[in-house]
Amino acid sequence: TLFIDGLYNETIRYNYLIQVIVTVLVFFGALGFMAMFDLFSFGKLKERIKHPWKDFQFSTKIALYFSFWLVALGTIGFLVLEYNNSLSDHNLLGSLITAVFQSVTRTSGFNTVDIGSLTMPMLLLFLVLMFMGGSSNSAAGGIKTSTLAVIYASVIATIRGKKQPELYKHSISNSILARSLAVLLFFITGTAIGIFLLSISESHILAMENRTILDLIFEEVSALGTVGLSTGITPHLSTMGKSIVILSMLIGRVGTLTIAFSFGNKVISSDYKYPEGHTLVG
Repeated sequence: TLFIDGLYNETIRYNYLIQVIVTVLVFFGALGFMAMFDLFSFGKLKERIKHPWKDFQFSTKIALYFSFWLVALGTIGFLVLEYNNSLSDHNLLGSLITAVFQSVTRTSGFNTVDIGSLTMPMLLLFLVLMFMGGSSNSAAGGIKTSTLAVIYASVIATIRGKKQPELYKHSISNSILARSLAVLLFFITGTAIGIFLLSISESHILAMENRTILDLIFEEVSALGTVGLSTGITPHLSTMGKSIVILSMLIGRVGTLTIAFSFGNKVISSDYKYPEGHTLVG
């Protein structure tokens, strides 16, 4: 923002109307362009008025519903964990609006509270929310709500003994499941590598008082998820540390799976099939 201290500026953090406006903009911005078109384009709205029985597209349902549940999780968590901490100087309505704002901005990096003063449980919850990110075809990062939805459906199908994942009366193909698992694996791997490198290059930060490995983890997940939040260690990063964070942001913006595909040798066709292998899992 144009404010020196961002939206943490007193003129903003106590102006709840501005926070509501920014919250709405960020929420819909993180839904993705295809979902926005499906929800609000003139043709789609006209079609639904004429045929009320017509529903949203499958991808729109995933983006909308899973984004809502992530916001709800973050809001409840922030209220419970920070009510007597960072929310102590807000009234009840202000605390609710601030909690929703901070939950939604897991994809944008805005903050109206001091991230460095948050409790450890809240920082851990923020890590989860930033890791999940926004929806596909949006400006948000993370593994995306679509990946989360597919993996969730796969877990439920496994528990219930179903052969194929199902979600919102749709079956999910094995190819989509494989891509989702690949996205999750590459994102976890990228995060782990980034944290490992930061722990080497930023040993001076770990030696500081009141600084722990959690600060480096938060910095890396925020960078790879293209969020931009920090517990306050960014100015103290070394040149190598800044380079690691910059590279993480670039990879997070392009996409870990896209990066992996660029280095892989794509098989055009295969006329053979190996025998099916069986192994123990878990």
